[in-house]
Amino acid sequence: MDSVRSAVVEGLRHHPRVAQQGLAGNRAARERLADALPRLVPFRGRTLVQVVALLDWDHRLPSKALTLRVHGFYQAEAAQRFEQALAQRNEEIKKRDLFPEFDVPDWADLPGDESYDADVAIDLSVEAMRLVSPWRREVDPESGEAAVTAVRTAAAFARAKAAHPARPNNLGDLEAVAWMPPCESGHERWTLDVWWLTAFDGRIGKGWSFLVDAEVAPPGDPVVAHREFTVRTS
Repeated sequence: MDSVRSAVVEGLRHHPRVAQQGLAGNRAARERLADALPRLVPFRGRTLVQVVALLDWDHRLPSKALTLRVHGFYQAEAAQRFEQALAQRNEEIKKRDLFPEFDVPDWADLPGDESYDADVAIDLSVEAMRLVSPWRREVDPESGEAAVTAVRTAAAFARAKAAHPARPNNLGDLEAVAWMPPCESGHERWTLDVWWLTAFDGRIGKGWSFLVDAEVAPPGDPVVAHREFTVRTS
């Protein structure tokens, strides 16, 4: 049993408001949840020594959806810091959990070396899973430059440029914006997400996203996926 499945089946922790509703309370339900998860692959060259799984509530009673928060740790010290932060959060919850109609804190934003959130329906099906670690947008210059170079020579980028001949020059160049884990991309390895804006009005941006796998060697194409996107600024 891999570490993520074990954390869900054997060690799943329920937020008090989830436990009160009896959700995912038996082993069969936890196994069904574990089976619905995409495969988690640790970041390039890393090894997870411990994984913790938390089933969090949606601030509604009865809940209409849940969040599975999976935290992975590269070292035991990081897991200890997590347990301290979780204990402090649980104290905050306990102080405010007086009546069912009282809102209480959830388990968001706890520290982990790799942290993932999965959107879980009440029937324990998994709708999506994403990396939420802040470092996902910390792309080292060498990796970013290599990914941009790969996109610049790709056939997919040539087609995107041809489809937008009047693109304004002030939208900038290709930019490596974030690491993308396999559970989000569906690709077998981690990739870098490179963006190319085609329009921006100050609030809404549109463009193309290119996923680059640095481990694909010639004559293969390191741009393993591409799509159009729309993003709204806060």
